Amino acid sequence: MMTQRNETHEGLHRAADKASDALGGMVGRASANSAGSTSAAAFAENAAIGDMYEIAAGKLALQHARSDAVKAAALKMIQDHTTSTQQLRSAMTMNETKGIPALPDAIDARRKTMLDHLQAAPADKFDATYLDQQILAHKETVDLMTGFRDRGDNAQLRSFAAGTAPVVQRHLKHMESLKAQLA
Repeated sequence: MMTQRNETHEGLHRAADKASDALGGMVGRASANSAGSTSAAAFAENAAIGDMYEIAAGKLALQHARSDAVKAAALKMIQDHTTSTQQLRSAMTMNETKGIPALPDAIDARRKTMLDHLQAAPADKFDATYLDQQILAHKETVDLMTGFRDRGDNAQLRSFAAGTAPVVQRHLKHMESLKAQLA
């Protein structure tokens, strides 16, 4: 049985996690709007890590979400971000991308923390936590894709960003719509 003190502690912990995720989202958007918008190496790294985060978060949502609509959205994220990863990897094999460092094979600390917060979300808060994180992550990715599309230093990756941006914008709108429906 949970005491009021434990419930307060859990509530404060969830609030701190949400604030940490929001701060991480702001940091990510700042990065996406600076080096990620112009440097092919920074863009490729951030795009790859963003896809890894989306796939991992989607898998958690398939396991823990209560809403069928959230589970369906998570499955769509896994599918679309797997496709995005394959397209990015393909772009990285072209002559135009020679000299750009290899894509990372592990998620960064910021997104690992977000996944930890998602994993720790109580069952009755999981769907809201997932959607909040998805909105933050997709805003960051929209900034990354549109910024690099417009200002990037590599034509091959600009083409990838131009093709990916509309998909990510649709994802963002869908997550915002789901959040409004579940509120």
